[in-house]
Amino acid sequence: MAGADAAEPDITWTTVPDYRKMAHELAQLGAEAAQRARMTGDGHYDRLARTLTNRAGEILNDLERSGKI
Repeated sequence: MAGADAAEPDITWTTVPDYRKMAHELAQLGAEAAQRARMTGDGHYDRLARTLTNRAGEILNDLERSGKI
């Protein structure tokens, strides 16, 4: 099987991912998880909400530092 061990990517990026949009979607999911945590009292949802919100903030901070927003 020729080339089976080659480290060639299967997918080539044709467009730059919209990291700002992704960050906003993560923040929205975080808000939904926080609401679910309040409704159910489930600490797992609370932890998920904090994780999603923190990741969204980190992405936006990185974009700001790089001058992309």
